[in-house]
Amino acid sequence: MPEKNLHTLLIEKLVPGGYGLGRVDEGIVVLVRYVLPGEKVVVREVTRKKDYISAILREVLSPSPDRIEPPCPIYGLCGGCDLQHAGPDAQIRLKKAILTESLHRAAGNIISDPLVAIENSLAAPKQFGYRQRIRLQVDGEGNYGFFRPESHLLEPVSRCLLARDELNNVLQQMHASRSFTELVTHCDAFELLFNPKGNDTFLLLHFLRKPRPADCLSARDLADKTNGISAILMQVEGYGLYDPLTQTFLSRPPILSYTLAIEENETDFTLTWEAGGFCQVNLEQNNNLVKLVLEMVASGPHKRILDLYCGYGNFSLPVAKLGSEVLGIDVQNAAIRSAQKNAMQNGIHNCRFEKKQVPVAVNSLLAAGRSFETIILDPPRQGASEIVSLLPKLSPEQIIYVSCNPATLARDLASLIPAGYQMSRLVPVDMFPQTHHLESVILLKRSIP
Repeated sequence: MPEKNLHTLLIEKLVPGGYGLGRVDEGIVVLVRYVLPGEKVVVREVTRKKDYISAILREVLSPSPDRIEPPCPIYGLCGGCDLQHAGPDAQIRLKKAILTESLHRAAGNIISDPLVAIENSLAAPKQFGYRQRIRLQVDGEGNYGFFRPESHLLEPVSRCLLARDELNNVLQQMHASRSFTELVTHCDAFELLFNPKGNDTFLLLHFLRKPRPADCLSARDLADKTNGISAILMQVEGYGLYDPLTQTFLSRPPILSYTLAIEENETDFTLTWEAGGFCQVNLEQNNNLVKLVLEMVASGPHKRILDLYCGYGNFSLPVAKLGSEVLGIDVQNAAIRSAQKNAMQNGIHNCRFEKKQVPVAVNSLLAAGRSFETIILDPPRQGASEIVSLLPKLSPEQIIYVSCNPATLARDLASLIPAGYQMSRLVPVDMFPQTHHLESVILLKRSIP
């Protein structure tokens, strides 16, 4: 029987979210994944909204020269990657185009001057095997995997091409373990976290009930028979973090650590964070990201620096080595604990950290009459709409905005540009190869005295 609701269309471009955009005959926009600009495709309509149609790809009639065969056997079934069908150079070019259009649409002509055009993207050192952590979901029957695209249905996974080899080696051993099967039936998710300093892996189980003696026995058996695992932890809602090997609830999570090397300054930093806390998943590319931010900081006055959404001090501590007085703000207890520890163990005394909601902290600094020569901000995907209009009141000569979402970056720039700042540099950073996600770093200089 012929399939219903089929459309043939030409893909015009990729848009935020990694969707290809085409149009049906009546001009309505169609959004579909796993396509490339210039391709003629057949899609099946799934839902029709007022302004657009959501569709799924059925056939590529005229493939783009950029199209390649995805190496992952479950590509398109797993919702993690969405650009494996494009080569590395094409991925960078497509992400840069998405960023450019987002800026033009939200912020007018802020990049119309060719002298301040978007720079070449900072390519990732690795296309695969770069993720330091992965999180797999678990259903009510103990099956685990990644969610399918735009779904809460699970696609079973025993190996992820984006994960480091160390994580995949552990995952494949657990896949064959009866003890792990017994444990995972009591979870709704689990994470594998690679610890670079120890060259080992932590297993973090999101447990649905208080652990029992049988769970501890299963955990001990799993630890003894799985090469590479150094810790098994259970995050138990309402109880805290439990170590089944010692059968105790922990007051603090175990620590992971890696070395951030800044060759230009002949400086190595030991950066630590708590298991379950935030860190960049692509540690090799994070080194390049930090070096880029340092370069931007050094291009202007930087005696007094404010680092908003500072995390464990990823930017604050290397910047403090330039001789700056740095104040880091973050709302997460774990992040501030790690930042303070990192400052102490690296012998950095000109960097202070405070746990506060960022909007509250900014308003407090304004009320106290504080000012900063440079502001760094690295907000979550929703951006910094609550504070961008306040930042000029802190009198920074330069603002360095690290963004993981082109759409919210463009929105926030639309507030900063009219407030007397102009774009000096904008560098895309390919932190997440094989996906549409893109990190961007923009340097804004004060244009109005």
